Amino acid sequence: MNKIHFKLSEYMTYENDRYQPYYSFLKHGQKTIEGRIKKKWYRDLKPGDHIIVHNKQGTDSFETVVQDVRTYSSIREMLEKEQIKKLLPDIETVEQGIAVYRRFYTEEQEKEFGVVAIEVKLYKK
Repeated sequence: MNKIHFKLSEYMTYENDRYQPYYSFLKHGQKTIEGRIKKKWYRDLKPGDHIIVHNKQGTDSFETVVQDVRTYSSIREMLEKEQIKKLLPDIETVEQGIAVYRRFYTEEQEKEFGVVAIEVKLYKK
């Protein structure tokens, strides 16, 4: 019992929210990699951590488990090395993907903090 409790205590649970359609893409397993600027708690994520994802209205949520965290120097590098469809299921090209991320992050933030690709899977309780 103590080993299980200790092991579980090694992992953290975080919470965030998503706009549509990315909330639904994640919830239905179409989006399995989250791209984020590497600041705040995104710096500390590690495999085994959990992320509870809420829709923007706060009326629905689900839980994911972090499988891997990969660091990149830019959004472009992340989009070129990861499978775009796993990050942005509705996007076809790197240029389109950069345009999506520019709605959320500036080039200055990207240069200052770097970027993380967070591979997740849905947590089945």
